[in-house]
Amino acid sequence: MQNPIGATLAKGGAVVLLFKVIGALGGYVLLFSLSRVGGELSVGIYEVAFTVVLIGSTVSRWGLDTVLVREMARDREANLASRALYLAVLSRVSLLSIACSILVFFGAQFLTDLFFQNTPTKVIATAAFAIIPFTLMLLNAEVFRAMGKSLLFSLNQHGTVYVFIGALIAFIPFPEAYTAAAAAQTSLFLLLGISGLFFLWTTVYILNLTKGQQAETSGWKGQLYSLGTPMLISSSLFLVISWSDTLMLGYYLPEDSVGMYRIVFKIATLITFAQFALNTVVAPMVSAMSTQRERLHELAHKVAQLNLITAGPIFLGILILGPFLIQLFGVEEAYAAYPWLVLLAVGQLTNAFAGPVLNILNMTGYEKSARNTMLIIALLNIVFNLALIPLYGPLGAAVATTATMMGWNIWAAYLVYKYHGVIAVPFLTKIRRHD
Repeated sequence: MQNPIGATLAKGGAVVLLFKVIGALGGYVLLFSLSRVGGELSVGIYEVAFTVVLIGSTVSRWGLDTVLVREMARDREANLASRALYLAVLSRVSLLSIACSILVFFGAQFLTDLFFQNTPTKVIATAAFAIIPFTLMLLNAEVFRAMGKSLLFSLNQHGTVYVFIGALIAFIPFPEAYTAAAAAQTSLFLLLGISGLFFLWTTVYILNLTKGQQAETSGWKGQLYSLGTPMLISSSLFLVISWSDTLMLGYYLPEDSVGMYRIVFKIATLITFAQFALNTVVAPMVSAMSTQRERLHELAHKVAQLNLITAGPIFLGILILGPFLIQLFGVEEAYAAYPWLVLLAVGQLTNAFAGPVLNILNMTGYEKSARNTMLIIALLNIVFNLALIPLYGPLGAAVATTATMMGWNIWAAYLVYKYHGVIAVPFLTKIRRHD
């Protein structure tokens, strides 16, 4: 008889993985297209500018997108529509995104001087305008998530937008004199326009979906910001860990060095493709098994097996083909960047092999432990980057990123064993039978 946990993981993971691959493919298409037009310099400029967009988008959503998912899912369970909630969140996020856009636009010169050396201010100015539609597109994607419409949720992610941008950049006949900064700015213009179109059609669709008997507003009315603030803190911590190395490299080094590092980082994240897909499926399963240690151990064991099967071969492939993969993106000094790739790959492998440790903590009542872990790691990440990047450049960033990634996974794995008696690492999966 087929194991039900394994079957659920395989079926659900395969569906989510398909869309993760499509979205991630868009990111690689964009990087490849940008590197062909303007080399790693173009990639570096775009990645730093897009980091500004991401920060603005995270602040603009203020955790309200997570509140929206939670409340709309409850209303949907009761067969009630949530138009009032959607419009209330949409209006607040719209105002916040406009405010962030204005702030970034008028601070464009300061940000350019801070993170760039030879890039015109208009790149950050363009990024400022892109904050608004990009934020609202992601907000609408969360509505589809709450409604259980996985296909629409997956399509309205920035990976899908990247597919369009990368394809357009690849086929537009740019003149030879086209600069790296101009190529990056063109990508930001396309980000603005395409995400704006996605937002407009999804808004019309959502308003049609939310017709019917409306839910009561007593659960959230007047409390949206207070409900969203803890979610904002959590999102911000992940943002710090994910992008602090990019911003600090932009501060200390030329744009082409940032581009080389981001290309290498993207290659390393191939290792955790399957893990991200599995985590999406695992979270609700962990919640349902929070008091059933035997089933939780069985789930952890299956996840460990799948992570070993998927992450292990990719890791070995990256070690063997690393310089070749780096050269595919137009990086001339591929062998110089190879040590960065090895370090980052080790960090990603640790992330994959540790399993869904943060999900287990968050879904079983230990979210404060998860939050405190991420807070400490975020601070250490900043300190390590500040100390190592001025001395070792991208290699220092790779060391800082890998060290903190390994640190949070090992500590979170220890907490899971402490609270639940479960180890989810390949070859080491076990359950503590007695407390």
